[in-house]
Amino acid sequence: MKSSLQICLLAMLIMGCSSNSSGHKYYKFSDQTEAIEKQIRAPETPIYLDQVSILGVSNQQAFVQFTQPNTVNIASFHFWAEHPESMLTQLTLSYLNNRGLTVIPRTLAGDLNTTRYSLKLVVDEYAGHYEKGAILSGNLYFYQLQNGNTHLVQTKRFSFENQLQDDGFDALVAAHKSNWLLLLNDVEQILTGQLRQNNK
Repeated sequence: MKSSLQICLLAMLIMGCSSNSSGHKYYKFSDQTEAIEKQIRAPETPIYLDQVSILGVSNQQAFVQFTQPNTVNIASFHFWAEHPESMLTQLTLSYLNNRGLTVIPRTLAGDLNTTRYSLKLVVDEYAGHYEKGAILSGNLYFYQLQNGNTHLVQTKRFSFENQLQDDGFDALVAAHKSNWLLLLNDVEQILTGQLRQNNK
């Protein structure tokens, strides 16, 4: 009798857990390298990539939306499949390497005693917006690392807005991805320009 009661309670617990999680949905960007034309270049000076930093309320796995002025909604059932800092870092790494740059995660940098370059992306807005669709803003920092010292070479503010093509979270994900690819296109131009200038 006791064991059948325990089995019954265990079954109810499993059913309860599964029913609570059934409403949750997880999203990721589709194939991260799709529509990115692979570009072959001569090997360049390596660039170290710091993990993307997201500041404020958007620094979480749940979707964040501005639903009206000064009002933020944090989704209860809609989440990124991984933390957005990790997801955006991986997309950045894939994109820039596919464009022919030599980009290495900063955590794998190794010896810093030779001349190297470092890229840092700091995001302060990464959310849905009740009027603007998907919004993305922040700052880019490009450093030169030489003999153990770090020198800021360039900083630039970025800001993108992208209207949703349809209702729902799938359209929001597509708009977020489009914003990030627009940023990466700008980042590529900045990095290639700086490398040419610094390697003269």
